[in-house]
Amino acid sequence: MSAVLVKSFALVGAGRASRDWLELLPEFPELSLEAVVDPDPERRRAIPARGFASVAAMLEAGRVPRIAVLCTPPSLHLELAEPLLRAGVDLLVEPPLATTPADADRIAEIAERLDRCAVTGGRLRTSAAVAASRARIDAGEIGRLCAVEVSLGVKRDSSEGWRGDPALSGGGVWMELGPDALDVAEAFAGPVRRIRILEAASLQGADVEDEVRVETTHDSGIVGLLRLSWNDLPSRPIARCIGDRGEIVLGSAQTLLRRESGREEVISDELGPVSMCAALLNDFLRECRGRERRVDSGAQTLAWIHAGYRSLTSRRWELA
Repeated sequence: MSAVLVKSFALVGAGRASRDWLELLPEFPELSLEAVVDPDPERRRAIPARGFASVAAMLEAGRVPRIAVLCTPPSLHLELAEPLLRAGVDLLVEPPLATTPADADRIAEIAERLDRCAVTGGRLRTSAAVAASRARIDAGEIGRLCAVEVSLGVKRDSSEGWRGDPALSGGGVWMELGPDALDVAEAFAGPVRRIRILEAASLQGADVEDEVRVETTHDSGIVGLLRLSWNDLPSRPIARCIGDRGEIVLGSAQTLLRRESGREEVISDELGPVSMCAALLNDFLRECRGRERRVDSGAQTLAWIHAGYRSLTSRRWELA
C-alpha cells in the first residue's frame, strides 16, 4: 500500500473566498486542514479545524502549517505573508498579491531569500481549457491570432464587506478581477506591452469602480479587450481568441473551436470554480515539491493593474 505524505494546511481568512478551497479539500488526501485564521469567531467555528484570531496566535501556539492559502483583504497580504514565510510556510495567495507594487515585490523578495513558495492564485491561468486553447492556437488551427477578448463578472454589492473600501481592497473590480483577466490575455497573446482603461464607472456609488473596459496591446499587433463587472454576470464568453481563420470561445460550460468553414469542435469541458481551484492547487503543490522556484507573475501583474489606474488620469497608454 502506498503511503501519502500528509501536509498540514491552513486557511488564513474564512470569508467567501475560502469556500471553494474547503469544497475541494476532500479531493486532496495529502492535505490535512489543521488551522483556520480569522478575527471573526463565528466564521472560525463554522470550519472544522482549530481556529485562531490571528497568524501570530497560530504560530505562537506551535501550529506551523506546511502550506497556507491567504484569503484575506489584499492590503493585509504582506503583514500576514511575512511571518508565515519566515516560519517556513509555503503560500498560495488569492489575487491580487498585494495592493501596492512595493508590497508585492517585498513578498516575492522574502520568499526568494527564504527559498519558499509564494504563488499568486490565478485560477484561469492553470485551467485545462486555457491550456487546450493555447495548444490549438500554437498548432495554427485558427490561423494568425489577431485579438483576445475577456469578459469576467461577479455579482458584488460594494457596500458589503471590505471590497468597497479602497484602504483594504486597493481598488474595485479592476483590482479584483483584473489579475485573472490579464492572465488569460497573456496566456494567449503573450506579455502585455501597453495598457489603458477605456472606461471605468461606479454605478453603485461606492469609492471604487464596479465596471471597467480595458485595452491592452501585445507583440505581433495582437489587441486585448477586457470587460469586467460587479453588476452583471457576463452574457459574453469568458474569452474569445479571434484568428484570421477561425476563433476559440471559452465558455463556462465548454470551450469551442470554430473554424472558418463553420465547423465547431468542443475542445474542453466546463470552467467551474472548484475544478479551477483544483488545477491551481495541483500546480502549486508541484511547485512546492520542486527544487527550482518559478518567478511568480503576481508582482508584474499588479504593476499592470496600477498602470491601468494611472491611465485614467493620464488618458494615454501606460507601461508597467
